[in-house]
Amino acid sequence: MPHRKYNCIPSIAKIAAGLLAGATLLTLVGPLVGETIATLPPSFPRNSAGPLEVLGLPYEEVSFASTEGIVLRGWFIPAEGANAPAILYAPATAHDQRSGLSLVPAFHQAGYHVLLFSYRGHALSDGRRGAFTYGDAESRDVDAAVRFLSETKEIGQIGVIGHSAGAVSAILSAARNPLVGAVIAVAPFTCVSDVWYTSRPKLVPAFILDWALWVAENLRGFDREDVCPLKVVDQVAPRPLLIIHGTNDQRITQEQVQSLFAAAQAPKTLWLVEGASHSQVRTPVLEAMSGDLIVFLDEALSVPRAAEAVPAGVSDPAWWDTGARAGEIPVPF
Repeated sequence: MPHRKYNCIPSIAKIAAGLLAGATLLTLVGPLVGETIATLPPSFPRNSAGPLEVLGLPYEEVSFASTEGIVLRGWFIPAEGANAPAILYAPATAHDQRSGLSLVPAFHQAGYHVLLFSYRGHALSDGRRGAFTYGDAESRDVDAAVRFLSETKEIGQIGVIGHSAGAVSAILSAARNPLVGAVIAVAPFTCVSDVWYTSRPKLVPAFILDWALWVAENLRGFDREDVCPLKVVDQVAPRPLLIIHGTNDQRITQEQVQSLFAAAQAPKTLWLVEGASHSQVRTPVLEAMSGDLIVFLDEALSVPRAAEAVPAGVSDPAWWDTGARAGEIPVPF
């Protein structure tokens, strides 16, 4: 029986070409898929009012429209005094109104109205899920929340607290919105393009990450140039700005935060929390620092208060001033 000779080179070439194509596709699509998953909002059961009921505080389920007519929803926890100031909390990426719950007791006790709300596409707010824009659309949602407090609730003094992309949203909103009386920005980035590169996995080439950001911009309808608080942070003044950052933040560099602080105008303050990571600087640090945050907002919003009425914090209330000041705060966690 004659032997047949087979040429296996074409088959090997096809396999190699297939592997190369697959690896290329994975390299291109992987960062985009990962980013989409990382920014998806969490599920939100309709009975999620439970946490507020556990706190034993009165609250209202509220809704208000964004400038584009998208209905946003959240919880309003009223203070005992009708003329009290208010704070609203701007959540980080892939978070909703529940992420601000831990701050409610201290601020309510200090006599503040509190508004917790969810961005478009998050929780029970209307809008397309999976369309997070890193602060572009979200800052307009903050605008709407501030307008709701001012016009519907007739509150005259309003402070905004935000973490990460929520901090960026707070800065972008305050820069154009005179109704914001003070900003506490926790772990803000300078520009979305900067944080994409500083968070880049070592194996992902920079041009691939740039392509993924370009795709995200086009799919979600935002421009990276509009998500750059570094350009507008100086417009927050003369309203006081407090920036808080953890020295062990691996997502947003200390250099970014220092650049943002340098670009801001007085009154401004920078607190560096020694050893805190990106998530730790939000929880448990903000809860531990609640007394200091209230002192800052009382000063910023001209709220009269007896010293003994301020909840205890981790530093002396006199530590904050209205000038350009930076310092480190040791917080146990």
